[in-house]
Amino acid sequence: MSAKQEVDVLLYKLSRAGDGDIPTLLLQIEELLEQHESREIRSLLWENEIMSTMTDVIKQDFEQLRVPWSTATKLCTLLAKCCMGFTESQEFSNVFLPLVVDSFMELANNIQGLDSPDEEDFRQCLECVFWLVDYSPTLGQTIIESPRLLTMLMTEGSSSIDVCLLKLLRVVLTQSAASRYQIDHDKLLVIFDEVMLKMTEQDVPALQQIGADVIYQAAKRHQPFKEILLDNGEEVMELLNAINTAPGAHDNINMLFTYIGRLKKEEAEKARLNASATKIQACFRGYVTRRELRLNSQRISRFQLKFREWLKKKKEREEEERDVEIERELSSKKARQRRRMRLQEEASKLRTLPANKISAHQHEVASAAASKIQSSWRVYCAKKEVEKMRRHRVETRAAVSIQRQYRLYRTGACYSSTGLLPPGLTADKVRQLNTKIQKLQLETAPEMGEEELEKLVLKSQDMYLKYRKNQANTRRVQRRRENLCRQVCKYACQ
Repeated sequence: MSAKQEVDVLLYKLSRAGDGDIPTLLLQIEELLEQHESREIRSLLWENEIMSTMTDVIKQDFEQLRVPWSTATKLCTLLAKCCMGFTESQEFSNVFLPLVVDSFMELANNIQGLDSPDEEDFRQCLECVFWLVDYSPTLGQTIIESPRLLTMLMTEGSSSIDVCLLKLLRVVLTQSAASRYQIDHDKLLVIFDEVMLKMTEQDVPALQQIGADVIYQAAKRHQPFKEILLDNGEEVMELLNAINTAPGAHDNINMLFTYIGRLKKEEAEKARLNASATKIQACFRGYVTRRELRLNSQRISRFQLKFREWLKKKKEREEEERDVEIERELSSKKARQRRRMRLQEEASKLRTLPANKISAHQHEVASAAASKIQSSWRVYCAKKEVEKMRRHRVETRAAVSIQRQYRLYRTGACYSSTGLLPPGLTADKVRQLNTKIQKLQLETAPEMGEEELEKLVLKSQDMYLKYRKNQANTRRVQRRRENLCRQVCKYACQ
């Protein structure tokens, strides 16, 4: 028969069999795996949900089914073989495999809970868990989170069963994906306590070696476990000292002992560095605070000073404005008084004048006012004309100076570029001058005595003093001339 036909026959038998016969019928899957291609059989078992049936059967109580527990262990081994190397879908990897591991853990818990558990069956069940964890490392998270793991650790059993449990813990915690496990702190604390308890209660070297290795590997890969180890460091050190003195001590215990000592040193160094950093930060914050206070005090003082200066200036400005207003009022009052007095004088004069002279008097007053207005206008026009003349004179001088300098520049540039000589300087004259200069350069200065040198020096000093005096007199005369011109312009403008 083909593989599909045999699987269909097996399904028919399972549907007609009782609860106690189903485990025995499921063992026939091993013959199917040997007779046909394993991948085809696994696909058929998965499609017909026979793998799920095996998972449910493993979780049952085999004492009530009156089936030996060795059958459950065989089913466990058979299901592990079917799962390994089979990646049909994401549902199989993410949903079904965790259920299979959970069923294996439940079977191991049930075997451990028997009055006289078979150590070989328990070991074989955990061996299947090892296979699946090696096949899919992410299943370690499921094992750690399983409450059955804690139940098995808390259950008192033989040393061989405890060794198997600790080996399972070591395999799970040393996987490559173990550092990514999200493990509850309280659960890790319970695991740590149970491992330490098993190492303390039983003087079995193999158990103590594996327990020490479990603690060491877990502390290396999980920060919460390292914190737990540091919190209970003194108790662990006492226990390790007691174990070290016992016969059969192993290097794992010495390695854990050394690791705890190194962790303590690192923690002490970290605490020292934290204290130093805290002190440095406190000093720096104090310095920053004091600097801010000092700067704020300086800013406030400067602000107060500026504000007081502003108030003072404002008060002075208000007083000046008040004085100006008072002077304006007084001047306007005096002007009104003068106007009133002038009008009164004019009225009294008009009252005393004969009637035939009033018109002549008014004509005289109007003529005087017109003369005053014309005089003011002439002064204004004269000032404008003088200012215009002064500006024209300054502009003319500037233009003449600019033109003179430009002509000199053009003349020098023309001579330097063309090689022409300035007017009045012929080629013969240039040769004579060059010859005279060469002769003077070749001639040596006549020897002079000290008295002649001293006279020459005094003469040169007198000539230099006369030159400085003449320059000072020239500047003084020039300043006096400018002052006189300025005064003349000022009087002319008035």
